[in-house]
Amino acid sequence: NNNNNNNKNNTSLAAPHETIHTSSKHYFTSVECPITVNRELRHSSDPGSTKHIEIDISKAPDFSYQTADNLGVLPVNNDEVVQSVAKSLGYDLEAVFTVHASEGHEWHGAPFPMPLTIRTLLQKYCDLTGSPRRSDLKHLSAYATSDLDRKALVRMSSKEGKAEYKEKIVEAHVGLVDVLQLCPSLELPLEHFLAVCPRLLPRYYTIASSSSVHPKSVHLTVAVTETLRNDGSLFRGVCSSYLAATVAAPTRTVQIFRRDSGFRLPADSTKPILMIGPGTGVAPMRALLQERLYQRDVLQQNVGPNILYFGCKTESQDYLYKEEWEEYYQPQQSNNKNKNNKKKSILTQFHVAFSRAQTNHPPQQQKKVYVQHLLAQNASETWNLIHEQGAYIYVCGGVRMGADVGATIRDICATHLGNNKNDNEEEEAQHYVTQLVASGRYIQELWA
Repeated sequence: NNNNNNNKNNTSLAAPHETIHTSSKHYFTSVECPITVNRELRHSSDPGSTKHIEIDISKAPDFSYQTADNLGVLPVNNDEVVQSVAKSLGYDLEAVFTVHASEGHEWHGAPFPMPLTIRTLLQKYCDLTGSPRRSDLKHLSAYATSDLDRKALVRMSSKEGKAEYKEKIVEAHVGLVDVLQLCPSLELPLEHFLAVCPRLLPRYYTIASSSSVHPKSVHLTVAVTETLRNDGSLFRGVCSSYLAATVAAPTRTVQIFRRDSGFRLPADSTKPILMIGPGTGVAPMRALLQERLYQRDVLQQNVGPNILYFGCKTESQDYLYKEEWEEYYQPQQSNNKNKNNKKKSILTQFHVAFSRAQTNHPPQQQKKVYVQHLLAQNASETWNLIHEQGAYIYVCGGVRMGADVGATIRDICATHLGNNKNDNEEEEAQHYVTQLVASGRYIQELWA
């Protein structure tokens, strides 16, 4: 474990119970590091927000990472949410407590570092904004002192109330903080609240930097989650809004830990890499390209072709890292022109899909272009890269995009395998893609 020293220091906080609950390991093994850069990647005309975050790991004991690893970030609930929960339940935020097994019960390990204040508990270890499960609502109903509140909670936790639960809790982005407001008769002693409230889980981001180029910092590309709720209020993603609001300063820190990722460059640097990453899915592709540049310019290795497919809404709004791609992709540029920039040219091909491109046609006639459409247009070339040149394929982004890209790659394989006059080209294409995955040449990291 990279964080042994840190682990030893933190476990002592859990005394007299030396063991740590298995699901709480990251609360103890994570390291605290300052955020040094926090800048907006989208244009001010775009209502959304995507942040480029840089975290200084130079003073973190034994913390290191590999290019395009995953970074676990421990989110922190904002003060407004914390105060609202404390007020609803009548808790003193400065009260200090420790947890131990009740008589006759087995101790399963420390759920978090102790002793701690109720403020720290609510800030760092309790999921207060995520939608509670139906079973959580059932547990909560036992603490309602009014019939109306109890019946509402029981109803939504039942099989019959499944549709109501989906509409009023999940789709409405209602968290525990809101349930306590909606059911004001709920009364929970702290030890019961701990048993009912889910733990606040880490959020994972694929690292957007090369560890060879940036050994002392980790870069993240963070889409800030904000959804307008039916009542007009704003639901904010707990981790992305926490990172977005953290001012870059030596005193502003974040708790992080590393997790292995499937994104690894081919052992043979001459092999081509085919990268497909729309939106924030481009983060690991940025890391891989930095690493390829390092292999070529510093390690003096021969580096194969690098092909990137990126997607966004429009060129003027959410074209993430536009200046960097322009440096990395400089086709047929004369040697006299901008020699310094030419050195950074590492992309063999760069394809951008604009899904909301402005044209003279009315909106209903505008065709949305996604990465899979551009991939299909370049079918022969893609097949040549995969089949003849042994390219490695990297896909990062939403699950639906991943499925569409997968279907396009299967279609490309089926078309070219079909040239062998084989009746089962679809089956053969599926087998071909399965083999690519099995041999580590088709790697995906997708999220819902």
